[in-house]
Amino acid sequence: MSPNIVTAVDDIPLGWLYDVIMKPFVPLLGVALYLTMVSSWERKNRQRAATATPEQLQDVGKGSVLKWVVIVHNLVLAAYSLWTFIDYFPAVVQNVRDHGLKDGFCDSQWTLWNRKLLAHGFLFYLSKYYEFIDTAIILAKGRPAGRLQTFHHSGAVLIMWFGNYVQSPYLSFFVFENSIIHSLMYTYYTLTALGFRPPGKKILTSMQISQFYIALSAGIIYAVLPGCQDKWQRVFTYVFVAYIVELIRLFTDFARRTYGPRNGADRKKTQ
Repeated sequence: MSPNIVTAVDDIPLGWLYDVIMKPFVPLLGVALYLTMVSSWERKNRQRAATATPEQLQDVGKGSVLKWVVIVHNLVLAAYSLWTFIDYFPAVVQNVRDHGLKDGFCDSQWTLWNRKLLAHGFLFYLSKYYEFIDTAIILAKGRPAGRLQTFHHSGAVLIMWFGNYVQSPYLSFFVFENSIIHSLMYTYYTLTALGFRPPGKKILTSMQISQFYIALSAGIIYAVLPGCQDKWQRVFTYVFVAYIVELIRLFTDFARRTYGPRNGADRKKTQ
C-alpha cells in the first residue's frame, strides 16, 4: 500500500478481505482453478456429446433453474456496473477540475485513489472473480468456452489485481469504461434471458471494441507522459496495453465471424 493512500481499507466495502485477497498468490490460484474448471467441464461436455442423442443435446442448458441463475447473475452485474459508473465517474471529472488535466489524469495528489478508486478498484477486482460465472453458464449450456472467454476473464483478474497492487492511475480507465459497457451489456443479457429479443447486439460488440481502443490510447499517453507513474505503475501500463491489444484482436475476430459478410449471406439463405 502506497504511503500516499491515507484511506483505511477497513473503511471501504469488504475491506476486511483486502489484506488476504490482495496477496500475489490469490489471483494466480484463482486463475489456475478457473482454467482447470474450464478444461474439466469442457472434457465432460465432449464426452456427453459423444454419447447423447440429438434430443438430449437439445435439452442441455434449458432447465428453469439455470434460466433464473442466468437472469439473476446478469441483473446483479448490470446493477453493480451501473452503480460503479454513477458513483465513480463524477469523481474522475472532479479530480480533473480540481487539479488540472495533467495532474488530474495522473492523480498526482492521490486524491482520486483516496476518495473513490481504492474502494471501486478493489470491488472491481473482486467482481472479476464473480464474472467467472459467465463462463460457467456457457459450459452449463454445453458449449465450449473458447479462447476469447477464458483469456478475457482470467486476464481481467490478473490485470485488476496488478493495478490495485501498484495503485496505478491507469486503473481508473478500466473501472469507469468497463462499468458503463458492462451495465449495457448485462442489461441486454438480462432481457434476452427473460425471452425478449432487443436489437443492438452488434452495436454492443462495437462498443466493447471501442472501449479497448480508448483505453489503449490512454495507456500510450500514460506511458509517455513524464512524471505520471513510478516504475511499477509503468510496468503495469505496458502489461495492460499488451492485454488490450490481444483483446482487440480476439473481439475483432469474433465480430468478423459473427457479423461478417459470409455470416450475413448465410443468414439470408436461411430466411
